[in-house]
Amino acid sequence: MAYPPYYAGYQGAYPSYAQQPMMGQPGPSNGYMPPLYAPNPYGAPAATPYPAQSMQVPFIPPAAMLETPVNQAQPLQTTTRPKHSHRAATTPLPLKSALKKTGAAGATPGPAAPIQLGDASQPARRSNSRNKPDHGAAAATMLQHQPEEPPIKEECYHMFVTFKGDSELLLENTLDNARKEIEKKIFPMWPHGVEARFSGHDWILRFRNAPWNMSGPDVSIAWRLIGALFTLFAERGFQFMTSTKCTTAQPRLIFQSSFADRASMFFLAYLSRGGRRISLINPPRHIGAAFGSKLRALLPNRIDESEDEEVLIVEIKREIGTAIKASHFLMHILRVLLDLQFHLTATVPMARGGPLGLGARRELLIFKGVLS
Repeated sequence: MAYPPYYAGYQGAYPSYAQQPMMGQPGPSNGYMPPLYAPNPYGAPAATPYPAQSMQVPFIPPAAMLETPVNQAQPLQTTTRPKHSHRAATTPLPLKSALKKTGAAGATPGPAAPIQLGDASQPARRSNSRNKPDHGAAAATMLQHQPEEPPIKEECYHMFVTFKGDSELLLENTLDNARKEIEKKIFPMWPHGVEARFSGHDWILRFRNAPWNMSGPDVSIAWRLIGALFTLFAERGFQFMTSTKCTTAQPRLIFQSSFADRASMFFLAYLSRGGRRISLINPPRHIGAAFGSKLRALLPNRIDESEDEEVLIVEIKREIGTAIKASHFLMHILRVLLDLQFHLTATVPMARGGPLGLGARRELLIFKGVLS
């Protein structure tokens, strides 16, 4: 049922009045206001065939003025320069506004979360300066996971031996077990006694009654002692390499760690001062039997041979004179011994002979071979 508007009955009951001017504006009551200035023909709008349109005001619903949707809210812009702190530069943390729920009414969205450079699957954790990492525990954990290294064994790769003067023997870089074995096997060979002392890492042995003079009633014992020393070194895996006089007055014999050699044997020899006579000290039996004959085959009618207890002496005949050089004679000696499976392995200079030690120095030749 439709009803007529409530003001329809009163539309013709009241007379119409002319439009009144607004309060505070001058002019007569009939609504006409004379112009104060003459009309400007240039400022008047031009006439158009289209009707004039009034400015329309957009309709704003009341609900939109009460609540602003979050998805249409814009962050406020300011012209002031934001302050930067050292902590914000080192540790990028989200603002408190970003921690609020995005669906809450009236909440202003905060800045986006910072991009992480590491693994995106791992959540970012805020570092706390009070909770410092335990470096000691981390180091202990790393040591537990590392494989255990075997204990370092005391090893010696080179051993030095020097014959000093007429009674001293200097041994360098020797191990404790080597020293014990030398005391057990070498010391009892010398009947006059041995004094041992340490000087830093050097082991100095002093034999009484000057065994390195190569003279006197005990000279044969000194020869056997030197041969036994080389034999012991070879059995324990130290082979003679060379000799040097670097930083020392006497030659230093260098023994290098190698394989143990229990099959080889050693014997000594020495040349006369002129190099025309050689003495073999207790040589192996097959060398004593064949050495002189082989030399005579190389130097016919020029070789004399004699024997003094345990020493085999082979020399050039005196009537030959200087027809054979000493170096030529030594060459034939080395050749014959090499044919008999023995070779020259080392030379050991002994003490000077003569009164007051002013004579020539005698040099021992040490030959090494294997008995067949």
